[in-house]
Amino acid sequence: MYKILPKLIAVCYLGACSQVSALTVDEYTDALLQNHPYFLQLSLAEKAALVGEKVALTYTDWSLVSSFSNTNNDLNTTVYKVSAKKTVAKTGAIVSLNHSWGRNSLDGVITGENITSIDYSQPLLQNRNGLNNKLSADIATIEIAAQSVSRIEQTEVFISNKIKRLIDLALAQEKEKIYRQQLKLTLVQFELAENKLKHALIDQSDFLSEMDAKFRAEQQWLQSQSELALLKQELAALANIQESEMVIEFDLYQQHDIVQVDSESILPNLRVMQQIQIERQKLLRQKQSLEDKLLPSINLSFGLSTQGEGNNYFDGFSNQDQFWRMGVDVSYPLGQNKAMLNLVQSDISLARLNARQREVEINTKQQIGTLVLQVKFLRKTMEISQDQIQIAEDKVQEEERKFENARGQKSLLISTQKALNLMRLSFAQTAASYQKNIVEYRSTIDLLL
Repeated sequence: MYKILPKLIAVCYLGACSQVSALTVDEYTDALLQNHPYFLQLSLAEKAALVGEKVALTYTDWSLVSSFSNTNNDLNTTVYKVSAKKTVAKTGAIVSLNHSWGRNSLDGVITGENITSIDYSQPLLQNRNGLNNKLSADIATIEIAAQSVSRIEQTEVFISNKIKRLIDLALAQEKEKIYRQQLKLTLVQFELAENKLKHALIDQSDFLSEMDAKFRAEQQWLQSQSELALLKQELAALANIQESEMVIEFDLYQQHDIVQVDSESILPNLRVMQQIQIERQKLLRQKQSLEDKLLPSINLSFGLSTQGEGNNYFDGFSNQDQFWRMGVDVSYPLGQNKAMLNLVQSDISLARLNARQREVEINTKQQIGTLVLQVKFLRKTMEISQDQIQIAEDKVQEEERKFENARGQKSLLISTQKALNLMRLSFAQTAASYQKNIVEYRSTIDLLL
C-alpha cells in the first residue's frame, strides 16, 4: 500500500487558514478498518461459517428419546421406553441403545417385562464410511475457506474504491488551490480593465468580457470548494473522523514501477479464481453424494438383547434371557428419476461454473493488459505535461523580466500565469487518473493489501 509520512500542511479552505495534520492513505484505511461496519459484517460472516461447521458436526451427537403410554381396558398396560442413538462419523454406522419396561395388570395380577438391547448397523455400499452423513459437515468446512477468501477479496475491493476517493480528494484539494489562484489573478486582471476603461484604453465590450471572466473564475472556485467539501464530508463519515481532520496527504505526481506479471501464471493464484475453485469443490462434493445415492442401500446389522419378567421393574432384571441377531438389509428404489435428475442438475451447475471460469480468465487477462497500457500511456502523458509546464514557467519568468524592465504588460504576465495554472490543473487530473489505474492494477493482481 502507499507509504507516505504524515506532516503538517497549511490548508486554506472557504477563506480560512488553519494548521491541520494531514492523513496518509494508510492512516485513513486503518481508521476505515476499525470503524466501518462493513468490515464487522465480513468478520461476522466468517465467524458464522465456523459456527455452521460445528452445527453440521452435531449429527454425530447422541440423541435421546423417551416415551410413556398407558392403556386402560381389561388389561391395564403401562409402558416406559427410553432410547439413545449415535452416528459414527468415520464409518457411517448407527449405534442404538434401547430399554423398555412394560407393566400389565389384570384382575389384580401384575406382570411386567424388562427389555434392554443394543444394535449396530453398518452401511456397506450406499453411504459407506458415512459419505452422505458427512455432506453438510464437508460443505460447511468448504464454506469456511470460501468466507475467508471472500472476506479478503471484499476488503480489498472496498479499500480500493475508497483509495480512489482519496485520490479524488487529493485532486479536489489541488483544484481548489489552483482555482483560488486563478481567481486572484482574474481579480487583478479585472482591476486593470477597470483602470483602462476609466482612461478610455479599452471599450465597454472588452470590459464586459473581463467581468464575465471574473464571474466564471468565481464560479469555478465555488464549484471546487463544493466538490472538496462534499468529498471531505463523505470520507470523514465513512471513517468516523472529524470533517475538519479530513485532509489527505497524497503525492499525486509520484511515479510507480508496476510489477510486470505473466497473466497465465498468476491467474490460478488470484482470489477471484480461488473463489471459483472453492465453489467447484462444493459442487463436486454434492455430486459425490448424489452419485452415491444411486447405489443400493446394503446395511449389515448386529444386535444383542436381554429380556426378563417380574412383578416390578427391578425383578425384571433377574432371570433374563439373552439373544443376539444378525442380518443384512437391502433396499433399492424402483425408478431413480429424482436422483438422476438431481445428478443432471449437478452436471449443469458444473458446466456453468466452468464457463464462468473461462469468462473470468478472459476478462481478467484483458483487464490486466488494459491497465498496464493505460499506466504506461498516462505516465508518458505526465512526462509530456511536465515538459509543457516547464515551458510555461519559463514564459512566466520571461514576462516577469519584461515587466520589471518596463518592456512588458502586466496583463500579459497575468495571462501566462493563468495559462501555467491551467497546465498544472491538467497535469493534476492526468496524475489522478494515473494513480487510480495503479490502485486498480494492484487490486486486480491482489497486491493492494
